[in-house]
Amino acid sequence: MTQSAFEVASPSVRFGRLERRGVLLGLSGAQLAVVGVGLATAVAAVYSAGFAGLLAATPVWLTLLGIGTGSVAGRALVAWIPLIGQWIGRRICGRTSAVASTRAAARTDRHLTLPGVGLRLELVHCAALGGATLLVDRRAGTLTAVLRVGGAGFVLEDAATQGSRVVGWGRVLAGLCQQPAIVRVQLLSRAIPGGLAPARAWWREHCATPSTPLLAHLASLLDTGFVEPLTRETLLAVAVRSPRRAHLDLGDVAAIARHLHGVADAVSGADLVPEGWLDAAELKVRIRTGYDPFAGPTVESVGPGTPAGPLGVDERWGLMRCDNAVHATYWVSEWPRSEVDPAFLQPILLGAARVRTMTVIAEPIPIAKALREIRRSKAEYAANSAQRARIGQIEAEATRAEHVDLERREAELVAGHGDLRYTGLITVSAPDEAALSEQCAALATAAAQAMCDLRLLVGQQGQAHLAAMLPLARGVL
Repeated sequence: MTQSAFEVASPSVRFGRLERRGVLLGLSGAQLAVVGVGLATAVAAVYSAGFAGLLAATPVWLTLLGIGTGSVAGRALVAWIPLIGQWIGRRICGRTSAVASTRAAARTDRHLTLPGVGLRLELVHCAALGGATLLVDRRAGTLTAVLRVGGAGFVLEDAATQGSRVVGWGRVLAGLCQQPAIVRVQLLSRAIPGGLAPARAWWREHCATPSTPLLAHLASLLDTGFVEPLTRETLLAVAVRSPRRAHLDLGDVAAIARHLHGVADAVSGADLVPEGWLDAAELKVRIRTGYDPFAGPTVESVGPGTPAGPLGVDERWGLMRCDNAVHATYWVSEWPRSEVDPAFLQPILLGAARVRTMTVIAEPIPIAKALREIRRSKAEYAANSAQRARIGQIEAEATRAEHVDLERREAELVAGHGDLRYTGLITVSAPDEAALSEQCAALATAAAQAMCDLRLLVGQQGQAHLAAMLPLARGVL
């Protein structure tokens, strides 16, 4: 059958491969240092005691060579050493567990003290954004505002509408690259329990004592529906560079508000609906449910002095426990390697009823810096190719694909396009560890359907949870 002339080709998306830069032959500087020490040990053993000395020193130099060239779970052995060391150090110092203090809770109207941040985030009221609240991080020199975003849907639209919305979102990202004041943007899509919370609250208020079996059964259905259905929400957190780190006046806040208004206008032009910037109470609810999605707080229940953070956290090697919830955060180490439909994330976002959050962090890179990185990578590729040819090593197809991506990326920059560094994080949440294991297995199946490779961020769950579950637009690790 031939395609009708009136049919519109479906848009497609293509991602670049994960860059694995190395100083020589794909090895990083730390790996080369370890390999160099191993070779030096072997040479010194030969010169000092000949072949017998080489055999005697075999456990030393062979171990060093293995550490320098080996990898486990997609991570070089050299990279595991500082990760494990930091994890042990934090466990010994007691930094993997925290309990909220009443003294910190008393200052929640002006500050947020959250586990893993290491400092207080100030809350600044911004009347120019309709009463929204700005999160001030003085150490990073940024101010963050969170926009609630809605839309008419994407999956069920025709190919032409999907294509126009993809182009519109591309214009939004291109506009971010043209604003030096914007440091980072976080798009957070989450599904949390409580889809029938308003109906359940109304029923409990007006029909507290069911008088008939039918009403009792209806109350039971509402109780079940309060737990099982999910509420889906999309948030856009924008981190703007602070004009001054020591003090913020009304002029500074007004200038920041102008940048944020520009972001909201760009979102409107992409067929999305800006539903308003979050105020202090709304922001506390999102942060509270980020730690415990099963807590079910509402804006009405969050009053002055109510803490936004959890009552207690316990970070473990492969999960994060916060109050009544257990979380596991994954990093999208590889996006699809072939061209895919723009709705390729549907199995992850719109699959079976799961308490799941996906975050995509986009950080604009200045054009000059991006070109320097590309030229450095191309120089490394040329040096590695010459070295492989000298020793007779065959070049891998993955290496050639990375070089093609570099060429395409450089051509796009020269043509005037912007450059963004993306990071994808997915967090699954459950009330206990047994349910979390089931959620993780379901996520692995959904990721395979979406053709994405995931990696559990072991030893980093605290920092990963902070970046993935909370709309703070913070950098990753």
